[in-house]
Amino acid sequence: MNLFSDSPLKIYFSGICGTATASLAILMKNRGHEVQGSDENIYPPMSDLLEQNQIRVDSGFHKSNLESKPDLVVIGNALSRGNPEVEAVLSRKIPYISVSELLKNHFIQNRCSLVVSGTHGKNNHIIPACLGF
Repeated sequence: MNLFSDSPLKIYFSGICGTATASLAILMKNRGHEVQGSDENIYPPMSDLLEQNQIRVDSGFHKSNLESKPDLVVIGNALSRGNPEVEAVLSRKIPYISVSELLKNHFIQNRCSLVVSGTHGKNNHIIPACLGF
């Protein structure tokens, strides 16, 4: 599935209110796709950001949330078997991908990535050093 084609897709994000997941949802909407999603814990700042970008968020995980027949479901990292939407995706054979796979296969592939983890400002110092600034 080519997420960068000229044909917009209907993409549904299960667990959309995570920091990475919401950011990816906004990125996909900005690329022209029709995006919506669901989550149980919907609160600022991610709920505000999704609302500002006119992305509909369904409250709770329900198989009925997928009745709009999305072309692709992005399953958030916190979800697993037993979740009603995950089970609906599998039983209805809806194409799906994880947040990590979406990042890897459609954004990072064939690129050099730098990953820095930690706290207390390490990113502010290490990344410019790695980039030669």
